[in-house]
Amino acid sequence: MLRRSINAWKMLMLSLPKGIIAFVIAITGLCVSLPLVIIWVGLPLLALTLTWCRTMMISEQKAAEAWSHGKGGASQHIMPDHPAAFRWEGLRTLGYQLRQGQSYRGILYSILQLPAGILGFTLALALPPVAISALLSPVVQRVSSSVFSYDQNMLDPDVFVFLSGTTPDERSWIVCGMGFVLLLMLPLLLSGLGRLYTAWINMISGTHQDVKAPLEVLHNA
Repeated sequence: MLRRSINAWKMLMLSLPKGIIAFVIAITGLCVSLPLVIIWVGLPLLALTLTWCRTMMISEQKAAEAWSHGKGGASQHIMPDHPAAFRWEGLRTLGYQLRQGQSYRGILYSILQLPAGILGFTLALALPPVAISALLSPVVQRVSSSVFSYDQNMLDPDVFVFLSGTTPDERSWIVCGMGFVLLLMLPLLLSGLGRLYTAWINMISGTHQDVKAPLEVLHNA
């Protein structure tokens, strides 16, 4: 469980840089290639953009599936292990890609992976420090009360109803208990977030459909 949660944490932490790279490639590729379609230069650029987005989506889907089967090593690569193999064969190449649902799923993944990566990265980055800082609250309370001068009983009674009538030391131990519980639940929370992320990747990539490498499908067309 601990190793699985650590691999889930790594996968979530890498989801943001992957999302940034995919978003930049998709938006840049579309914005450059579509206006240049009228002079034919944009056609191979559009095909290359579709190939790259599809390759990144398939790579991330394989990484998420590897994690779900207990193999977390694949999720540690930011870029695909095998770069997108691309060969321009005229309109036949672009036409085949435009007829494939995976091409549009790749663009959709590249755009939506950025907000999904921000959410996953934020939760993975915030949960461990929150648990540890709450666990250390008695130490922080003791140090702050001896070093800094402030009103230790300054609490809004309407907001902190459950803490009314407690001393600062008691409150720090209550927070410490909450941090201890959160720390015990952290592996389960990270694993749960990893399963949610895997479900998101499977949904956006259409795992139940036949997923092939971009070069493979072009040769078999």
